[in-house]
Amino acid sequence: MKLIIDGSMRSIGITDVVYATARGLDPHAEIPEALTEEIRRMGENVAAGKYDSIYDNDVTEGYRDLIKKAGRSVKKNPPTVPGFIDNIKHRGSMPHINSIVDVYNLESIRSSLAIGGHDLDSIEGDIVVTVCGKEDSFTAIGSKEKHVEPTDFVYRDGKGILAWLDVRDSEFYKMSDDTVNVLFVMQGNANTTVEYRVEAMKCLERDLRLVNPDMEFDIEVASI
Repeated sequence: MKLIIDGSMRSIGITDVVYATARGLDPHAEIPEALTEEIRRMGENVAAGKYDSIYDNDVTEGYRDLIKKAGRSVKKNPPTVPGFIDNIKHRGSMPHINSIVDVYNLESIRSSLAIGGHDLDSIEGDIVVTVCGKEDSFTAIGSKEKHVEPTDFVYRDGKGILAWLDVRDSEFYKMSDDTVNVLFVMQGNANTTVEYRVEAMKCLERDLRLVNPDMEFDIEVASI
């Protein structure tokens, strides 16, 4: 599988995407106590408002600019991490899904980056990151099918759209309790350098390896 960036992404300032394939993961694996404690403290601190700076930092503003360039409402389609912070505040703690999701949620807050996470074995062929260029449809995790405008940016494989506007991931490629191989995508924006995203991916690798010491993890950078 390769990740290809279509030239149409130049129009919204995306020329490089950082991604990684992780193989041999166990979503049921126990997270080490120290990492579990870090996740717990992160949830408490977010709920207490100690990460509210994310709402207006440069990374978040970069995502807002992308959504505006697509002609979409930022209010209706807020960037991923501020939306996740709102969810944590409502709950009062970090949600627990499984060992894979819990670890990459931690890195999302640390870095302010939207991180796409997809079941690698559900993907068919290569992935193309592109401005859609046509009307299409997309079903987000836990949601109903929605209309995709030609100006929306997505990434897709031979079957359909994996992620829409870098704010929602697809129901049909989501990680499950049977997932062992994962594709992680850090598309980023004009305010996130390749180096910044690679470093965030390395942090994700480090923490996942605490849970899955024998996994294979390969980081790649795709460029136009």
